[in-house]
Amino acid sequence: MAWFASHTKTNWSIPPDGLWRHANDVAEAVNEKLERQGLDGVSGPLFPSPVAETGLKGLPHEAARLLLKDSICPKPLHKALMLREALSEFKVSDFIAHERLALAKTIVSDISNLHFGPEVGVGPARIDAPAVECWLSRVRTIVEDLRVLRSKNHTRATVYCADARDLSNVLQPESIDAVITSPPYPNEKDYTRTTRLESVILGFLNSKEDLRELKYGLVRSNTRSVYKADSDDLFVANNEEVQRIAAAIEARRIELGKTSGFERLYPRLTQLYFGGMYRHLADLRRFLRPNARLAYVVGDQASYLRVMIRTGRILAEIAESLGYEVIGIDLFRTRLATATREQLREEVVLLRWNSEQQ
Repeated sequence: MAWFASHTKTNWSIPPDGLWRHANDVAEAVNEKLERQGLDGVSGPLFPSPVAETGLKGLPHEAARLLLKDSICPKPLHKALMLREALSEFKVSDFIAHERLALAKTIVSDISNLHFGPEVGVGPARIDAPAVECWLSRVRTIVEDLRVLRSKNHTRATVYCADARDLSNVLQPESIDAVITSPPYPNEKDYTRTTRLESVILGFLNSKEDLRELKYGLVRSNTRSVYKADSDDLFVANNEEVQRIAAAIEARRIELGKTSGFERLYPRLTQLYFGGMYRHLADLRRFLRPNARLAYVVGDQASYLRVMIRTGRILAEIAESLGYEVIGIDLFRTRLATATREQLREEVVLLRWNSEQQ
């Protein structure tokens, strides 16, 4: 989903007027079908459609099991699936990606029950929602953006769907001048849940196997993404600070009598996280040009039984051990820790690559 959104948002060659005309045709067709079904295409929570929740489209059982419980109500889901079906039926290759992206935005922001604060959760139920109207509004925003950006379409952007720990299949040696990114934090946040609903409805994820394959390609940052075959922890087996933190988490777990399977994984997860970041920085070196600059936005964490993890400092030490020059660790902002009410540092780790050091 992240790749799809980025890839679509950097394609500015789409004729905006054609997109708008086509989207209106799709909306009209869907509304006609909904009206024949006794569902008002523009009904909302104040004026819900009277049709009983029978005969509505739904997701296959295996796909539905991937969703957070009660993340979307049956009528809004039905309307979203009607839109998805119409986009396939009236598919125009120039427009399909932008229209599907507008649908993804509509699903999450306008018709689902999700809320984000900071982890994704389920809020008050939207029994019904004007899905088609909201989708058309989202398309209108894209159209307005394209009218501004089409003149800048000479600006190239390439988006790869790949594992940041293994870049050999997508990048050329010595091709990068700068890296600016914010990788996952070791914070027990399952990033796949953030885009789960739209990923399932758009068909990117259809089964637990699909989800598992997605998670395999991510830096480990939460216990739901840890697998027996994982071995990134071996890359930091000799890192004293990472091992000290892992030991402190395990000691705290024993002290508090925590015995759940997830809590038992906290020490290893910490090792896997920094091992994954080690792999990324190690693999990245051959793709960097001399004097390439890098900026990593990372945050201190205390999610694992309140043991403090100075993420930026440890990441800088790992980078330095791999031949990077640490230019600095700049404070970006502070944020309030939910569990401890402490102010945690969010920092930018600034690096420079000098191949002559190797």
